[in-house]
Amino acid sequence: MSERGAVEQARQLDHGWAGPEHFLLALLAEESVASETLNALGVTYHSLRERLRVRGGDPDLPDARRGIVINPAGHRLVGWARGFAEAQGARTPLPEHWLVALLYSDDRAAMSLYPFGVSSQAVSDALAARGVPLPGSPPDAHRPWRGVHHAWVEVEERRPVVHVLLERHPPGSEWRWGFNWVGEPRRCRFSAEEDVDLDGIVAEVRGQRG
Repeated sequence: MSERGAVEQARQLDHGWAGPEHFLLALLAEESVASETLNALGVTYHSLRERLRVRGGDPDLPDARRGIVINPAGHRLVGWARGFAEAQGARTPLPEHWLVALLYSDDRAAMSLYPFGVSSQAVSDALAARGVPLPGSPPDAHRPWRGVHHAWVEVEERRPVVHVLLERHPPGSEWRWGFNWVGEPRRCRFSAEEDVDLDGIVAEVRGQRG
């Protein structure tokens, strides 16, 4: 299991990005304590792959033709996995380190587990029962996004929009948002929950730039 494994899973799905969901799929593709734990809870490679294949049908999301990039959530996951490995005296992350990192580093892994009726806590408990060391605090519970809406901006508008969003809805605040690079020509698609005024923020940024 490595970054290459996640990128390969994204390539097979024709996704132009590799995120926590692709790392989870790569983890399930190999036999290990981590994959056995997930399989026992009903999360299998083929079932998750089918869900990601259907989800990847969004025409706005990039395909793999121009290459595959690891997205910010994926890079954050890599850092967590390496940290867990070092804490256990391992030079490189083992599958169980990747799974623990998936449970704690980002909500996307929990979002991938949610359709199976499996919570991050259930996976954490199952790992603990197998003797896998875990952090002292429980993983965050998945909270589905509320009232998702989108706004599209040009490449040069992304940073100013991110700056305003970080000021008004910083990480950890009640209302969530994110973005993806989409389409040809390349544009940035912001997604946010219902109480984030994306259209207003984009209009404000464009007014300042004009």
